[in-house]
Amino acid sequence: MTASMAGLVSVFFCVVTWVMERSGMAEKRSDGGHDAAYWWRAGAGVVLTTVAGACVVVGTTLALAGRVVDELTRPGTEVDGASPLWGGWNFPTADVEPPAELLRPLSFNARDGTLLSGEFWAQPQPAPTIVISHGFRIPSKRFRGVAALEYAHGVNVLLFDYRGHGSSAPIHTSGGNAEINDLAAAVELAAKQPETLDGRIIIHGFSMGAAVALLLPRDPNVAAIIADSPYARLDALVRHIIVWQTFQSIDEVNSPGKQKPSSVARSAQRRIHWRRPVDALAWTLTQSGRVVFRFRFGHRLVARPDLAVQHSIAGDPPILLIHAIDDPLIPLSDAESLVAAAQSVGRKVMLYVTQSKVHCGSYNADPERYIQHIQAVVAGKLP
Repeated sequence: MTASMAGLVSVFFCVVTWVMERSGMAEKRSDGGHDAAYWWRAGAGVVLTTVAGACVVVGTTLALAGRVVDELTRPGTEVDGASPLWGGWNFPTADVEPPAELLRPLSFNARDGTLLSGEFWAQPQPAPTIVISHGFRIPSKRFRGVAALEYAHGVNVLLFDYRGHGSSAPIHTSGGNAEINDLAAAVELAAKQPETLDGRIIIHGFSMGAAVALLLPRDPNVAAIIADSPYARLDALVRHIIVWQTFQSIDEVNSPGKQKPSSVARSAQRRIHWRRPVDALAWTLTQSGRVVFRFRFGHRLVARPDLAVQHSIAGDPPILLIHAIDDPLIPLSDAESLVAAAQSVGRKVMLYVTQSKVHCGSYNADPERYIQHIQAVVAGKLP
């Protein structure tokens, strides 16, 4: 895209040069002024140069926005757990998994035809089923410990990979909207398993998976939603990540290697000084990314769980929101806005806040209480 913009700029400058060569140099009039041809050529030069400059700015912006979309949609990538932004996820250690005769590999299609892969962990007798809805670039294999923990408490578990993750089709991800098709198919599949009690499916989502659970249209098979660290709107999350990565790049250029206390202080000053310009850059790239995404994939990018909840009704499945008070990736204010959206339509909702500084770190903050909340939801009531 940048190369094409550069070519366009070259064409504009060639036009300017051609105009000047064809018109010749302007002669001053006897009174010291310039003739009309001079002013025409000068005006044309200014206009063409301005248009060329605008093309450079637009081209560069779209190229950078394309990079943002590439990062968001690239399949088969797993998150770096050491990233300070993610804080490092720690999951329950894997407990005893079900015997082979109760563990069924599954292959199924999303509602748009995308091929998905998963497993159903069946109890020996009918029971509620928990569908685990994993996070962005955290495939289902990293949730086996979560599945084992929940299975040990007497429920069936459906583990599956969203598109672009794990063993599912390696196609583009969207961070929310496209994945609704995947979760809807997973819930439908869970409901068809003979061990699943009618209308007793609970979705347990994490980060992106929690947001997708809130975006899911009403399904009579879903009894409740457990949403651990969901975002309220994807565009705000994308802007936050762009801001963080921009400052990380600035810090690496100015203070390469291990940072000393003085470097940390200078970094803090830079963040204060450059905050508004970087925020403006993040907003511009996010808005441009929406255009690039729709042009490439034919549907909108920005998922809005807050609006989905606000447009739900009082009889929709109750929601247990779980959030760390100092989540570095998705602020607590996102959970609070989701609570407000649910309460505005009379939908049953509860917010469980933990003293943690890790994204999706609430289980490790207090494992016993976390499990108690899950069990209460499975039993059909919020704590």
